[in-house]
Amino acid sequence: MIDFNNIKILVNGIHSTLPNGKIQLHSSSVLIKTNKNILVDTSSFSQREELLNNLKNENLNPEDINMVILTHLHLDHIANFTLFPNAKIYLKFNSNYPGQCQDIIEGTISRADINNLEIPDIKIINTPGHSLDSISVVVDTDKGKVAICGDAIASKEYLNLESLPLEITLADVNMYKKSRCELLSISDYIIPGHGDILKIR
Repeated sequence: MIDFNNIKILVNGIHSTLPNGKIQLHSSSVLIKTNKNILVDTSSFSQREELLNNLKNENLNPEDINMVILTHLHLDHIANFTLFPNAKIYLKFNSNYPGQCQDIIEGTISRADINNLEIPDIKIINTPGHSLDSISVVVDTDKGKVAICGDAIASKEYLNLESLPLEITLADVNMYKKSRCELLSISDYIIPGHGDILKIR
């Protein structure tokens, strides 16, 4: 099992409307330290300095990141992925293609089953609804299962299964509800796409 303390939120995501009507928007970016250094989502351009500074606080340089997992391809989640030259980038396309990984240095793309990363205590599950390519990362830790959800659960407001806030767009409402139910049923902690870690049980 992975030490719970080896999951670090480097950027705490925000999705809010400012008094002037503009939207303040960037995703969370989460570091998992295991036998590899894994980053889940890379946040927005505006958070680039924060991301790099907090990575440095973990005694890591961008070159030390082995893998970047993108929960989906919206810009507020992916803008900084090119900062990590040694990382393989894992994502799922919005198609029946099962997934891919991209090696940034060599520029090679390989077909990969994102559901079988072969990393102990970490798995990726399909959680479509917000977008059809949405995935979540589930980590087995010494304190229980931690689900890093992207916008499959965007913030704490989305924990209530009786309501469906509409601040984010949904590609498929029924798929979204099903994915949200699955995540809540298997998780002890949730890290939403825009917010701090939440204890579920």
